[in-house]
Amino acid sequence: MRDNLIFSGISENPTSDDPEALLKDFMISKLKLPPDTVDSITFHRVHRLGGPKSNRPRPIIANLKHYKHKDIIKSKARELKGSNFRINNQFPKEINDRRKILYPIMKQHRQNNKHAYMVLDKLYVDGQLYRNPSTTPWLF
Repeated sequence: MRDNLIFSGISENPTSDDPEALLKDFMISKLKLPPDTVDSITFHRVHRLGGPKSNRPRPIIANLKHYKHKDIIKSKARELKGSNFRINNQFPKEINDRRKILYPIMKQHRQNNKHAYMVLDKLYVDGQLYRNPSTTPWLF
């Protein structure tokens, strides 16, 4: 999972079911990566998650062959700010479950004008590790 990225918001094309081609086109058009850089990015596997949904496009998971390619893509993710597209790391289920618990807490702190961010399954608020025995028992 270290080299996996999840791309959300990329519409599904009913005529072509090649997620790798869609992803490479997305990198050129939305991430504004040069075409020669995109051509050099290689994947082990690219596929959509889950079954077809009618209301929104399924995320695409990409397993990159080289970690440096992941860094190149993540460095350009700021180009997506304000759009409906997202690029996220793929985490194991255990970490995802913990992040789901911490996300509403982080959101609440941000609404209170505090600097809050997550690193893996830990929440930091104003530079201090958030610890609460009832919500974060894995930290005790």
